[in-house]
Amino acid sequence: MNGSITARNNLGCTEGKAGNMDRAMKHFILAARVGHERSLNNVKIGFRSGVVTKDVYASTLRYQQIQDEMKSDERDKAAEVYGP
Repeated sequence: MNGSITARNNLGCTEGKAGNMDRAMKHFILAARVGHERSLNNVKIGFRSGVVTKDVYASTLRYQQIQDEMKSDERDKAAEVYGP
């Protein structure tokens, strides 16, 4: 639950290659909601192809917007020093 968002994205890629698109999208959605840009792009692709519903895509975009609003220079500096 508190793992790496890059690892979550990688799990989505692995599941997608295996043909498990629903599971892949779940991984991408979770990673996108905490700010992973490539995962957000994958969710957008899933929405365009019909795997992700409009409501789920909109919700993911709202989470992404909230994450963007919380970003600050001080948080970035602290993350560099103390880790995420």
